[in-house]
Amino acid sequence: MADLRRIIDEAEEHYRRGRLHEAAEAYQRVLDRRPDDVEALEWRGEIAVQLDDYETAVEALGRARELRGDDAFTEYTNLGLSYYELNLPAEAVETLWQAVRRDATDLVSHSNLGKALYDLYANNGEEEAVRIAAEWMRRFPEVPDAQHIGPAISGQGLPKTASAAYVEDIFNDYAPIFDEKLAELGYRAPALILKALQPHLPPPNRDLVVLDAGCGTGLCAPLLSPLAQHLDGVDLSPKMLEKAKTKNLYDRLEKRELTAFLNDAPDTYDLIVAADVLCYFGDLAEAADGFRQALVPTGRLGFSVERLADDDAVAGGYRLDQSGRYKHDEAYVARVLEEAGLILIDIAREDLRSEYGIPVGGLIVTAAKPA
Repeated sequence: MADLRRIIDEAEEHYRRGRLHEAAEAYQRVLDRRPDDVEALEWRGEIAVQLDDYETAVEALGRARELRGDDAFTEYTNLGLSYYELNLPAEAVETLWQAVRRDATDLVSHSNLGKALYDLYANNGEEEAVRIAAEWMRRFPEVPDAQHIGPAISGQGLPKTASAAYVEDIFNDYAPIFDEKLAELGYRAPALILKALQPHLPPPNRDLVVLDAGCGTGLCAPLLSPLAQHLDGVDLSPKMLEKAKTKNLYDRLEKRELTAFLNDAPDTYDLIVAADVLCYFGDLAEAADGFRQALVPTGRLGFSVERLADDDAVAGGYRLDQSGRYKHDEAYVARVLEEAGLILIDIAREDLRSEYGIPVGGLIVTAAKPA
């Protein structure tokens, strides 16, 4: 027994000093001797999550849940995340739903629940996903994820645009893996927008004042900087902006809601690019008005939206998808630009990236402010 106490003390000391692999190994030695030591199982599982070893986390935390019983088990957040990372959406939803009902302030679990519900919906669990999404949005009126993804999946109470709080939360969460994730998905929007704009821009002699609207981590910056004597970026997510800053290509980066930023920058930009930004706006009228105000006369605009398929057309011209992103009808986009006083140059249908192995259809739109 004294020897076991020594191993536990050793594991705790490794963990305090940030030696996670050594701590995991020590807790495993405890479990080799006492397989049902609940505290060792929970520590082994928590450390496994920190090491991105989700299979071990599910094994350890799942056993701890069995031993403690649902009323006493407290590691639902880590167990739910582990199920999600292992592409087990039904298990992830069930566990994360437990987590948020036990602790309404657990925003990490709320965020992961939204992602797990989308995965469940897309993997033959539509009925269960809809049921839980509707209950989620009803129970948690103050939680941004519940009030955006809940309606997106349940189809109830659809908002006209994503709230700033929701967008900031989701992109802060994605920031550490954003560039790598989009590369895996074959993300093409920035290159497609610049290709569409190229015939309508002067040679790349760095004389334009340019705005990267919804700049994220700065994926557009290498394409825009050869055109810019001054390059600004605006985004809602401070963690995305931190990554954009490391590229050293922007003259100014600002955390702000896009339409407010545009309305405070009249006749400023020769070129505005918004890659995969307006998919978080349903109603595009305010954004289009903002683009017109912020552009100088003859200034150019290029952006992408996800395309609403012809056979999915809806009266309003846009629809909130279960992903939490809006899809827009081609005719609606053209009408909004015209009503805002912008000249439509072109709308092209292109695949923006893949999702679940399926191409995501989009629209690449170019427009101009009149002289």
